Parts: sequence; C-alpha cells; structure tokens
Amino acid sequence: MEKKNIDASTLPVMKAHCQSCPFKPNKKGHWQFPEVANEVIQKTLFQAQQICHSTEGPNRKAHNRCKGAFDYNSEIYTKMGFKDFIK
Repeated sequence: MEKKNIDASTLPVMKAHCQSCPFKPNKKGHWQFPEVANEVIQKTLFQAQQICHSTEGPNRKAHNRCKGAFDYNSEIYTKMGFKDFIK
C-alpha cells in the first residue's frame, strides 16, 4: 500500500477530548494521564502534530489532531508570542 504525505496542520482538530485522551481532565481538573501527556508534549511541541489515537488504525476513515495536545501547545505558542504558529 502506498503511503501519502499529508500536511497534518490541514487535518481537523477533535472537537472534544476522546475518552482516553491523556489531556482530558479528571474529576479534580488534572490530566488523567500526565506522564503520557508530558511525553506527547516533548515529542510534538514545535516539531509535529499529535494525531488522536482514537482516529488511528486501519479501520478509521478519518484522522484528526488531538484536542488536548493542540490546545496545550497553542497555549504555549501564544504565551511565547508565536500566535501565528498556530494552525
């Protein structure tokens, strides 16, 4: 199967956190999986887009960007003055 190169910044961002999103707040308002969230941040901040793991796999018709990672990274970009960096 031939792989396509896709500009991930053109993919839609999830409208809500998926059930197992590491960035999804728990009852106390904290990320439900902070270790995983921090790992995603280290891999994606200024380098990549995180595709929501619930939209990956061979049976999925669409890929969407992770809402949690997008929102967190966007906040960092804005605080650093890189508002135009957000796509």
